[in-house]
Amino acid sequence: MKQTDVVIDRHHIEKIEGVSRTWFEWDIEGKNFTKSLVVEVDFDTDPNSPKFRQSAMDAIVDSANGDLKNENTMIVSRIRIVPKS
Repeated sequence: MKQTDVVIDRHHIEKIEGVSRTWFEWDIEGKNFTKSLVVEVDFDTDPNSPKFRQSAMDAIVDSANGDLKNENTMIVSRIRIVPKS
């Protein structure tokens, strides 16, 4: 596991209010693969917007930084938070 990798439980993050869904994406650089968790949220991700939800953002970060050692954990290199289109 690289120093930047994070152990996360995707299903735990999906239970956070404001999270619509999650999925994994793979990036390929030469022969190296990195896995990203994409978290889709149902609010504006612009911190200057009145519809921005700091509490949901904090909960996502806290979940990603937590020690979630169970059968649902996956190792990812990054987490991307995107607004629902």
